[in-house]
Amino acid sequence: MTSPKSLTKTRWVIDANRVVVYPHRISYLLGILVALVFAGIVVAYLTSVHGDTFTTVCFFIFLVAVPLWFLGYGNTYVEFDGSRGTMQRKLFGLIPVKTMYMNDLHGINIVTQNGGYKYKMFSKKDRYGRGVLVSSGYRKNTDANAQAFVDQVVPVIHGYLDKYGSIVGSAPQPITSYKYYNNTGGSYTVKSKKVLVIIFSLIFFAVGIYAWVAHWAEDVSPTQKILVVVICLGLGLIVLQAAFVSIVFDTGSQTIIKRGPLGWGNKSIPFSDFAGFQTIRKSTNMVYTGTEVHMYYRFPNSEKKGTMLLHTFKSSGEIERFLEETKSVMKI
Repeated sequence: MTSPKSLTKTRWVIDANRVVVYPHRISYLLGILVALVFAGIVVAYLTSVHGDTFTTVCFFIFLVAVPLWFLGYGNTYVEFDGSRGTMQRKLFGLIPVKTMYMNDLHGINIVTQNGGYKYKMFSKKDRYGRGVLVSSGYRKNTDANAQAFVDQVVPVIHGYLDKYGSIVGSAPQPITSYKYYNNTGGSYTVKSKKVLVIIFSLIFFAVGIYAWVAHWAEDVSPTQKILVVVICLGLGLIVLQAAFVSIVFDTGSQTIIKRGPLGWGNKSIPFSDFAGFQTIRKSTNMVYTGTEVHMYYRFPNSEKKGTMLLHTFKSSGEIERFLEETKSVMKI
């Protein structure tokens, strides 16, 4: 018997020269839930409302169409055809909406977001862009479906990509000038835009000062007034600290140094403890706001890893250039 939880998991079919993945199966569950809610609405409508025939028909069409859309979207799949060398996404399992040749694809990478993760296929031209979803979302690193997807599906698809063109693409060109670093005698400091952050900190300071001197605050108790001022000034200090935090890659001492004027979160990490990069796409209300570039590092005498935010970008090209420059600085 199929459990509700299994309906949300990625399903795939692997044939001789073809892999089909169904990454949107959670829509089945959403469709069933919406259908149940709408069924209750129908019962309430029939027992308490008596509208004209046209309105009733339109209302019922809407109530039927929405659950069917969810159920149909669950059939959306991505097909990797090894014989033709193409990747094709079919909406509802019927309508081709995206087709790409495999020699234009970079590979499948993990994407972390909102405390979970999923897998997406990225193109060589947009390796850190939106990508094409090829798996459902997961919460646990030990998820059996996620592990099976990585073990069974990803190697086959990457085998197709290797057949039609290198997964990693062409070798990067040597870096002769730096766009995102200031080089001072072998110390490379990550460039940052401070103006906007400083403006935000000044706004907090201004609100705190206004709360202290404004006439409307005369009717507020001294404790409440002081609390508002302290909160505003504290937030202003935190934001101002963030504006002047610097990240320096010191090639002389082979150390990555993060420091701020107030000393909060200062770090010193040897190059030898570097453990990789990770990009995290950020969205607010389903609107893309930027991609963060994080660096992982190992703790001494421990299996645990720490992470440090290096920069935030909007475009895939900026991310690729920044990573190339960082690797050039670290000689990795």
